[in-house]
Amino acid sequence: MTGGSSKEPSQILRDAVSGAPSRLEWVDTAKGLGIILVVIAHVWTRGPVRDFIYSFHMPLFFLLSGYMSKPRPMGEFFGKQVRAMAVPYVAFLLLLAGFDHAFETWRGVHPLFRDWRDALWRLSVGGSELRGPFTIFWFVPALFFGRLLQNLIFQLVPDSRENDWRLLMGVSMIMGLWIGKSMDFSPLGLIAVPMVLVFLWLGALWRASGDDRQILMIAFPVAVAGTVLLHHYQIFPLNMKVGDYFAPILSLPTAVALSLCVCAIARHIPGDTAKRMLAWLGRISLVIMYLHVAVVHYLAPYFPDPATQKWILLMLAFLIPIMFNWIFTRFAVTRKLFLGVF
Repeated sequence: MTGGSSKEPSQILRDAVSGAPSRLEWVDTAKGLGIILVVIAHVWTRGPVRDFIYSFHMPLFFLLSGYMSKPRPMGEFFGKQVRAMAVPYVAFLLLLAGFDHAFETWRGVHPLFRDWRDALWRLSVGGSELRGPFTIFWFVPALFFGRLLQNLIFQLVPDSRENDWRLLMGVSMIMGLWIGKSMDFSPLGLIAVPMVLVFLWLGALWRASGDDRQILMIAFPVAVAGTVLLHHYQIFPLNMKVGDYFAPILSLPTAVALSLCVCAIARHIPGDTAKRMLAWLGRISLVIMYLHVAVVHYLAPYFPDPATQKWILLMLAFLIPIMFNWIFTRFAVTRKLFLGVF
């Protein structure tokens, strides 16, 4: 879901529209699997399936982003991140804020924001101050600042296998756990950044190691054992938005192991058609990420039948963002604002 691709914008757009394979298509495939899990967890908001997905779905995206990271000149990198992540963040934020005001007023319901001062505060601060259809908006700012910090450290220590990285990431993990226990206020999702940085480093370390088979041989039993123990002891899933990691000695290794297992599945999915479709979903996952919660939030009251509601909402949570993605690709201004393609 991240930007910073070395491809030309025209090639990025052609890939997004046609589903052309990328150099590491399994990464897009894993993102496709990940975004399907994210949407499922936001449609079925309770139960063991939701808890299982929540135990690793956000770390998966951070690990994949870290896997694709490499040192770049800081000025160039910052500019790319602003265009690919910050600009779409603001565009989607304003789009949904305007829609909420218009739609809820039309329905005769009070909009999400009490008045313009409340709207200005919540939209400016973001993170923990955004709820309802905006609940996912912590993710991109946290990733944005995590990637900037990672690239800054890369300037000093280009090899993620160096002991300096291990020392810094140990400090970052301790800081993330301490901040998460100390406060709930998280402007722009910053409370999650120390742990985001750890997951980004683990992704980069995974790629640098180059030994996927051995890593996966360790990951699978850890994933199974961790999932069983989390369920047995009824440990709540991760909530990185507010810095809750509950039993980190168990929940964090399980999150990493499950993410690696999803990546292994992505590499071995049978059938070219299934791979291409999942990879395409992965390439448009940012649009789905921003819009799917709003689809569920605004349309749930119109499907009261519990037997069919969830399945209809699941379908619409994909179809409506896909439709918007198609619209965004049609015009140069919307490609820039919503897709980060300049």
